[in-house]
Amino acid sequence: MKLKSKTHGDTHFIKIIGAVDMQAANDLRYEFLDILLKKPQKVVMDLSKVPTIGSTGIGKILMFFKSLRDSDSVFEIKGIHENLYPFFKAVKLDKVFPISR
Repeated sequence: MKLKSKTHGDTHFIKIIGAVDMQAANDLRYEFLDILLKKPQKVVMDLSKVPTIGSTGIGKILMFFKSLRDSDSVFEIKGIHENLYPFFKAVKLDKVFPISR
């Protein structure tokens, strides 16, 4: 897994590239903590290059979302791999935060 992360104004952009297995999910946790310290008003995540993600990775994203929400930040996913979209919809993550293809 690779991660590209940048801030533009008050929005932080994250692009994840590659499968998110258990080890990658742990790496994400540290990246998410660094982003939270910056206190962005909005975070936009791109999962269009993530063909698979394990439950640990989804858990890290949910914890990140909850931390952002608690600090009044906005979170959304713009770009999601065609393999992930049906699963995210099935578990109703699209009802938790915005997901667009």
